[in-house]
Amino acid sequence: MREIHVDIVRRYGRAIAHMRQLSQRRHLGLALGAGISQSASLPNWNDLIARLTREIEARATVKGPDLGGETAPMQAQILQSRFRKFVESGTAFPTVAVNHRDGVIATEWRKLLRDSLYHTIADPDAVVDGHPYFKELAALAFNVPVVVTYNFDDFLERALVQSSRRPHGTIGYYSAWGPHFVVQQDRPVVYHPNGYIPFQAIDRYSEEVILTEEALSNQIIDAARGSFGLLVNYFGTSPCLFIGFSLTDPGMRSVLRQATRASPGTIHYYVRYCGSGAPPLAEQEEASQANFDLFNMVTLYLNGDEIKALLELLSMDDEDTLNDVFVRAGVSRRYFYYIAGVVSVGKTSVISRLQGLEIVDEWLRPRDPLIAKPSDQLGTCERKRVDEWILEQVRLKNGRFARAGVGLHVMDRAPLDAFAFTSPDKYRDKAESIFETACAGNSGSPQSLQKGHLVVLKGDPRVLQTRQIWRGRGGDGNYLEEQQNALVGVYADDNCGKATFIETAGQDVESVTKQVLRAIHRDPYKEFDFDKRLTSFLSTVP
Repeated sequence: MREIHVDIVRRYGRAIAHMRQLSQRRHLGLALGAGISQSASLPNWNDLIARLTREIEARATVKGPDLGGETAPMQAQILQSRFRKFVESGTAFPTVAVNHRDGVIATEWRKLLRDSLYHTIADPDAVVDGHPYFKELAALAFNVPVVVTYNFDDFLERALVQSSRRPHGTIGYYSAWGPHFVVQQDRPVVYHPNGYIPFQAIDRYSEEVILTEEALSNQIIDAARGSFGLLVNYFGTSPCLFIGFSLTDPGMRSVLRQATRASPGTIHYYVRYCGSGAPPLAEQEEASQANFDLFNMVTLYLNGDEIKALLELLSMDDEDTLNDVFVRAGVSRRYFYYIAGVVSVGKTSVISRLQGLEIVDEWLRPRDPLIAKPSDQLGTCERKRVDEWILEQVRLKNGRFARAGVGLHVMDRAPLDAFAFTSPDKYRDKAESIFETACAGNSGSPQSLQKGHLVVLKGDPRVLQTRQIWRGRGGDGNYLEEQQNALVGVYADDNCGKATFIETAGQDVESVTKQVLRAIHRDPYKEFDFDKRLTSFLSTVP
């Protein structure tokens, strides 16, 4: 791996580790915009409109006024109207059956679009073969269930056919369009929401192409009405990598915004192309914050060579080489997050909304019924039984983090939460129990508690009490307030690391989820040293 790979890992290591984790599980989505096709010598929207204008003016006998003052979709709308008149003026058109005429016009319009789209392309396979990163894009696509491309062309499909990773016995893809698609088992679906125009006229193509003002407006209306529910659901449940976009397409923005509102716990990664150099850091931060607020997007500022390097890192099979890149960059491949808080504060509700992360649940074994009983109501034997069971769970969960692979990992509850259920005069005894049981201290080879970014949720004790009552559990407001204050006291120790505290009072679960998502994906990764904090309790004078 070259220095360019090391550099982008140094800048975006957490994002790359997460996307790598997702692609290995075939949970990463891929969305491609016009920039991909333009880098393959295909025209952008304005150039395509200009080409259509020249073609229609060359064929039509009646020329209309200049369209330079109109938007591109409106220009396309007017051009389609002119072309319709041209076809209708043909000498053979009156012989076409009335119920077939719209179909004939639509077919001729698609032919014109195809000729204009591929006007400069003689050998599409050669273009794909010579593209800077189509090969790497195809390699990644085979680890992706659905590739959403807003382009009309079939260059990605051709790259999939050429790929050495193409499964035996298949062409390597399934092209789809319209509001619905079905995920395939052995190949990616290449989904064209704006329509599909393959290079070869005999290949399957979409009946509609979203180019004109009418078609674009209808698509936006249909999306708002839920006709593209499958696409909204896909963006809502699948973290995606967006490449080649400017985020100005109103149809795509509508779908993305719906997905974000429906699924606030799903993150996406957006490559902002920087062909002439990245913007100033202040501008990057401002745009990145806006993209996150609107679409839950983490923004990566990359040029063409860096995009290729990113795709290589995400699709490569050699784990040793990948690990070496992270080592050279001085960046971790694993990121651990602990979500802590008192009972009924919403930890599990928030975690259940986080998509694409490796989750370690609150308990790894069927819970002991005594767990639901308030700690201040437990007898001596009951408390001993509960403590042993909980600390065994802490040990098992810590082992999960110790064995974790590349990516982002989230744990429900943190290792030292037990102190919140303990009176201060018993802290040292509790610390010894944690060390002996959770850390296997008596084994002679005590296990370290895995460091990680700690997020503590805080709530209004009165609201927490109401939730407890609705769940049929005990605990009054004063007890919950004392427990919360104790938990904050355990983790509010800057000598062991800076925890993130999130106040949930007055906020719905979606708003809290958004804040947790920001802590995981946007805020600096800062580890809390649980071993160091445990040692401070062990050294407490009894």
